[in-house]
Amino acid sequence: MARSGLDVIMINVWENAAPQVEAADFAAVWDIGATVLLDTTGGYAARLGIRGVPTNVLVDDHGIVRMVGGTTPAELDAAVRNLLAED
Repeated sequence: MARSGLDVIMINVWENAAPQVEAADFAAVWDIGATVLLDTTGGYAARLGIRGVPTNVLVDDHGIVRMVGGTTPAELDAAVRNLLAED
């Protein structure tokens, strides 16, 4: 199967006691194979203006945030397709 050019990276935000353990447990329960990063202070989420989770964030291959939001499957699908088409 050919790569689509899309990498999924999840960011766990605002956990309290043991964020690394909680994120690992969540990924295990839901069989998540994607990379999971931690934003324990919420600083990255705040810089993006994120007020609730989950929130979709699309970042291009240059590291530029291209979309924050995209709450419906149709919005997210269109945004991903547009971003991949630019390559």
